[in-house]
Amino acid sequence: MMTKLRPSQLPSVVRSILRAKGQAHNPETPQIDLVDRETPFECQKSSRFAQLPEDILLLFSRYLDKATTAKVIQTCRHLHHVLEATLYTHLSPLEFWYSHRVDLLHRTLVGRPELISHIRSYRGSLMAAPTSFARPLPKRTLLDRLRMRKVMESPGSYVLHITESEAFENAVFIFTKATDIVDLDFTDYYDWASDPIFAPIKTAVCNMSLTRLYLWHCAVALEVLRAQPELELLQVGWDVPGLEGLDKRDIPKLRSLTSTIQDASYIVPGGPVVQFDLVARYEGPDFDLGLFKSLSLSTGPITQLTMCLYRAWDVENSRMVFQVLSPNLPHLEKLAITVGGYISGQLVC
Repeated sequence: MMTKLRPSQLPSVVRSILRAKGQAHNPETPQIDLVDRETPFECQKSSRFAQLPEDILLLFSRYLDKATTAKVIQTCRHLHHVLEATLYTHLSPLEFWYSHRVDLLHRTLVGRPELISHIRSYRGSLMAAPTSFARPLPKRTLLDRLRMRKVMESPGSYVLHITESEAFENAVFIFTKATDIVDLDFTDYYDWASDPIFAPIKTAVCNMSLTRLYLWHCAVALEVLRAQPELELLQVGWDVPGLEGLDKRDIPKLRSLTSTIQDASYIVPGGPVVQFDLVARYEGPDFDLGLFKSLSLSTGPITQLTMCLYRAWDVENSRMVFQVLSPNLPHLEKLAITVGGYISGQLVC
């Protein structure tokens, strides 16, 4: 025969958990931590693991992936307090077709703004897709649907659709506060640097002290790069014009560059770049003696080069590429060449 315990007979820890669960279902009740998360429970004080300094616990967390860390912080509130912020240090919401995950992440950061200051790297979508496929939408009345259709069919509907979306507001809120980001890569197709509606995002990025930056679609890259004197790694996409105006003093610490050969010829001279990942433009030749010679104008010894040859069938063109590497890059230690087709081993030798 089982006896039902009265609340007064339950341990204090269990009572506090039950009270917290009871409050969670009442939307009018404020969310209050019933136990100070900075100190362990009474039942944890005998645990040697819980008594470890926070610096040691954070050191352990470096060897855990996010999934394991998420499970660890569910074991007790003390570990949750110490390790929760590590889940937000390096964010990479890259799933374009699962934009609702980006939306959920951004909603969490907006609801918990104290976590934003812990972000050090962000590689993923600037904002969740502000359309119906981003996340399940609630049922709308007929009047709501007619109004939305009128807005989408009107001139400038793109601007209205973006700026009036909650996803846009969340992105602006997050990145204007994430001033400690040092590694940034917006993987979606918004031209945040030149489009006026993204002016708050551009201002926020220019105020960051970045060491790594990836520019995929940026019509005013020159202005953004000049605001990053601490930049060490730069990756430039196809649609980034205006780099010919870049001065060697704009990014004096750049050591690694991923770009087309043409863009590298604007960025490298006078800079300490030692690592390259280069491709030729589809409409241009694989080989250009002037462009290759510009790489040798780096003030640092070039030790690593990765290239992509699209016209491997042009044997003479490929041979000239290999011939020019040795005299112009004498300190090369690591060479990787991706060939769009077949190439003869005799050509390499």
